[in-house]
Amino acid sequence: MSNFIEKKSDKSYILHLRIKPNSKKQAITTNGDHLTIYLRSKPIQNRANKELLDLLRKKLKISSTQILIISGIKSTNKTIKIEFKTKINEKDIIQNLID
Repeated sequence: MSNFIEKKSDKSYILHLRIKPNSKKQAITTNGDHLTIYLRSKPIQNRANKELLDLLRKKLKISSTQILIISGIKSTNKTIKIEFKTKINEKDIIQNLID
């Protein structure tokens, strides 16, 4: 469906994100190939990563134990692993993120 989301199992997904820290407002956009997340925080002392995880956690209604940055801690391109407690499809994930 989308290039930025990768299904590992019915409950497990990998997201490939582009991060734009130090933005005027917090937003999530997509052009089909990429999911870009604009964060207010500066990439200092892990603040942007914390804001990113909080934003995704709230949008997807998951706990902090269900989400993990697996690569790109110090990069604007990040790979995030998300484990849901119940079965979910890509369309629902994208809809929760974009809305």
